[in-house]
Amino acid sequence: MQTSTKDYTSAVAAKIQGYQTKCLIEGRPFSKESIKEFIHFGFTDDHFTMGFLFDAFLKSQRKKAEGGLSTYRNYRKYEIVRDLLYAHSDIHADTHLSSIRQKHIIDFNTYLLSVKETTTTAGMMQKLKSVFLYGLNNRFIKENPFLGFKITRKEKDVEFLTQEEVSLIRNASMPTERLGLYRDLFLFQCYTALSFVDMENLVPTDFKQNEKGYIYVEKERAKTGVPFCAILFEDAIEIAAKYNYQLPAIYVQNYNNGLKVIADICHITKPLHSHIGRHTAACYLLNEKGLSLDIVARILGHATTKITRHYAKLMNNSVLDAVERVEMNR
Repeated sequence: MQTSTKDYTSAVAAKIQGYQTKCLIEGRPFSKESIKEFIHFGFTDDHFTMGFLFDAFLKSQRKKAEGGLSTYRNYRKYEIVRDLLYAHSDIHADTHLSSIRQKHIIDFNTYLLSVKETTTTAGMMQKLKSVFLYGLNNRFIKENPFLGFKITRKEKDVEFLTQEEVSLIRNASMPTERLGLYRDLFLFQCYTALSFVDMENLVPTDFKQNEKGYIYVEKERAKTGVPFCAILFEDAIEIAAKYNYQLPAIYVQNYNNGLKVIADICHITKPLHSHIGRHTAACYLLNEKGLSLDIVARILGHATTKITRHYAKLMNNSVLDAVERVEMNR
């Protein structure tokens, strides 16, 4: 025991001596206080803070967004993670990076799980992990507190409407003009697979027609920047033409609230919201139109068919569930 203590104190003394030499060479003060800080922060004088790391990382993300390699929406997500971390953990802007341990990461993950869904939490923790990896690669930190920490992801359940339910909505009588507008926009999503924000950003010049007469929209998704090509079949063309190819601008919250009312009117028990229209279109294109996964992925603006394949799985499950219900009722 005495030998190990002696070895430890000798190692500490050697580190302090090396620090003294460095201070003399660089003309920095070597005092009792500076030695205390040197020891407290793990025998390093690189006292980078969390605020410094986030500032450096966000600067690199801004350059990516300006260069078209990322999006400002993605940049904003890192700011949100930063603000949540400072507000709901023991890590703050002035926290020295060398003092951050895996315990802080686990505690923040626990907080996120208490207020957000598993999928959202996983996405935020992945972004925070990217920040620390940036710090590690740029030598702002010597150890990554995420090392050994596993980010848990849970596949998100996605619902979609059957074509019978879509027909119920289309044929239902709406008590107000406003609900009729919400119904039109929702059906447009069901026919085109456009997300709310991509539908909201449409302008008349976005609608193009090829030499064979097909009308389509070819743009980049606002959320990811991935290109998509949405084909307008007859039902979607009818709605677009009704508004002279300038779909009305509405608030998404009002839209989703209106869809809940429409669900009640049509006696649909599934949660009706803007996302379900896109999911419905994906399954419709795969099942009713018989398009391949590659083509549907291109329409949806998926970078790969991995996400698109999930809709095919949902479609198969719905078929099996329907068969099971028939057999049980015999």
